[in-house]
Amino acid sequence: MPISIRACICFSALFVNTLHANELKQITLQASWFEQFQFAGYYMAQEKGFYNEVGLALTIKPFRIEIQNDIAQLVTDGKVDFAVGKENLILEQAQHKKIIALYALFQSSPLAIFSTKTSHINTFKDFLGKRLMTTQADAQQVSLKSMLSSHHVQQSDLTYLPHTHDIKDLINNKTDLISGYVSKTPHDLEVLGVPFNTFSPKDYGFDLYSDFLYTSENFMANNKLQAEAFRSASLKGWQYAFDNIVETVDIIFEKYNEQNISKSALLFEAKALKKLAYLNTPILGVLDENKLKKSFDLYKVLGVDKGSIDFSQFIYDETNPFLFLTSQEKSYLKNKQKITICIDPNWLPYDGFDSTGEHIGLHTEFLDIFRKRLPIPLETVRTESWTESLFFAKQRKCDLLSLARVTEERKEFLNFTSTYLTFTRVLVTKPDLPFVNNFNLLINKKIGMVQGYAEQDMIKNTYPNIIVVDVKSIKDGLDKVAKGELYGFIDALDSVGYFLQDDFLGQLKVSGKFDQKTELGLGVRNDHPLLLSIFNKLIDNLSEKSIKTITEKNASIQYIDKFNYQLLWWLLFIVLAIIAAFIYRQSLLKDLNNKLNERVAEKTKALLELNESLELKIKQRTEQIEHSKRLLQDVAYRDNLTGVFNRHYLIEKSICFFKQADTLNQPLSLLIIDIDYFKKVNDAHGHIVGDKVLIHFVNNIRKTLRTDDLLVRYGGEEFILLLPKEDLQQSLIVAEKLRQYIELHPYQLDKENNLINITISVGVGQYETGDSLEQFIGRADSALYTAKDKGRNQVQTITKK
Repeated sequence: MPISIRACICFSALFVNTLHANELKQITLQASWFEQFQFAGYYMAQEKGFYNEVGLALTIKPFRIEIQNDIAQLVTDGKVDFAVGKENLILEQAQHKKIIALYALFQSSPLAIFSTKTSHINTFKDFLGKRLMTTQADAQQVSLKSMLSSHHVQQSDLTYLPHTHDIKDLINNKTDLISGYVSKTPHDLEVLGVPFNTFSPKDYGFDLYSDFLYTSENFMANNKLQAEAFRSASLKGWQYAFDNIVETVDIIFEKYNEQNISKSALLFEAKALKKLAYLNTPILGVLDENKLKKSFDLYKVLGVDKGSIDFSQFIYDETNPFLFLTSQEKSYLKNKQKITICIDPNWLPYDGFDSTGEHIGLHTEFLDIFRKRLPIPLETVRTESWTESLFFAKQRKCDLLSLARVTEERKEFLNFTSTYLTFTRVLVTKPDLPFVNNFNLLINKKIGMVQGYAEQDMIKNTYPNIIVVDVKSIKDGLDKVAKGELYGFIDALDSVGYFLQDDFLGQLKVSGKFDQKTELGLGVRNDHPLLLSIFNKLIDNLSEKSIKTITEKNASIQYIDKFNYQLLWWLLFIVLAIIAAFIYRQSLLKDLNNKLNERVAEKTKALLELNESLELKIKQRTEQIEHSKRLLQDVAYRDNLTGVFNRHYLIEKSICFFKQADTLNQPLSLLIIDIDYFKKVNDAHGHIVGDKVLIHFVNNIRKTLRTDDLLVRYGGEEFILLLPKEDLQQSLIVAEKLRQYIELHPYQLDKENNLINITISVGVGQYETGDSLEQFIGRADSALYTAKDKGRNQVQTITKK
């Protein structure tokens, strides 16, 4: 091949590749650590072209130790588009970082603490006074903090050393304990032949998310489709990496291996991380709001953070998408205060008004979805006709125009959103007129259409032989067809069907449909471009499922195909004649049979009435007995004042709780709760007020209970709360939250807002196998007395020695 031709081909190929790269959206991902299998999904999505397939070109920014505490701020500031975050990402959100979690890859954190067997650190008691080598970021993770705290190891009990990331420091006794990942540290110790202990939070009930993929609210507001595409392609990359571990390890070993990790270490890491990614789920990237709330509650209990989080905004949910707005859009809506919309008042079942002036119709369901996601009201402006609505939109008396189609005239004062509603236009005529297959044959026929509808231009241009006549409304047009003033009327299938079913049944028929589908969105005043951007985002958030659900349940009529009605009437006449002859013969036989059956029926009726009377009496008596039994049970097992169960019920029910705990090896805890200084309430305000305070107190406790919890009035102002499936540490958390809730909800004594403050002391005990109810309660009761001795309004526990 001549050199000049070869050069041309190479230049052309380079030009095409450069052009393709320029078409891709350039995005960045900040890793949370150095290159290893922990980021395999992103590597493989890049290697296999998954990002390119969705129009993205990814740059993975290398990790540096000095930025590890600033990554969330880099994302918030827009210096990187996406990042991988550890389990403490939730704290970044609580500290007002405007970030969005797209998924959580690991369903439990791989972070753990390790010791060598030779150190004789085999239990948490052995941690006291020891040295722990860890990073600042690892030390902040709630999984480690909760595991240590639940075993009474406080921060002051340990000496913290900066992490050198050299496992030999643990072997050579330069530290007693070391933090590391279960996907790496065990392999390093096994290779060196060192027996070790693993203290993993997952094994102690603290299975918290890790390795979140997250971005900023601002990126979501401006690039929602790209964020969704990146999320999808990344999960596809992870799926591929876990399904093809050997291939993935080979690629990482060759191309993404700045730490010079061996293949055996990468294979070990891959298998360990795959288990964490699919822990208790067959789906990658699951992110459950309740589990995140539990994580944040742990931070609060540990005193790390006291802020609050709107989890609906923090968690990306494709089934219920949040409206992500730019700072300019938020400012616009804040200044705008409300949005108004004009509709077609005579276009049911899509839009209309009822007798009270309320907006009704199919389209209200879409608008209600928008209202839930908008921070300001969306109000409907009352008009009398579509023509008036168009005039109002032009005069800026309304910001939006409902279900409007684009025309050149309307572009002078409106912009138009994406479309989201599609329907078929049909022709309505009298029943005796033929079905219309070709609308070009309607030469000089007068066809009605509602004045101001954009479809008029389409009909006039496509079928110039049709004479289009303006009518005021759909009903007006159908009236004129029924009276013979018009040959036919054109409008949406569902709209004409709405009237045909009630007002013109048998008078009119649908006798033709147009092949072209009409697609409608919203008209938006064109002097407010940010409003168009906001409503396009709202429409983009509509799922196909929700659109289909709303439109399908409102379908009302199908068009009638061409048919020979004269032949049908003759066939019906013949069939009816045959049926009439058959019926006459049968009626003669039936008369004879009826006379015989009448006497049998009389006797049968008498027997049935007697039987029904007896059955009714038995049923009434049975109901009375059952009602009496229920009343007796309530008297026996319920506290008359508060309505909760009493001590008698606790004694009987405790046997079931103990059996369940023993059989299933599940924890069971008990709170004994005493209202502090309750006698003073009775002495100061009387027993009637005291009773009201008790009822108020019980109602507040009930708001915090789960379905399986059992609340019992044990006596006076003492209550017992049984917590199945909760261990001692979890019960302490429940008790503390309950104590805080009661303290924050005093009893309002009168209309002058005089309050009776309520506090409680709580003793917490955990069931031990073989405990009697007295032993179980006694342990919690001892803890209650400790709480009282220490000043009340607190939670205490005494573990069984």
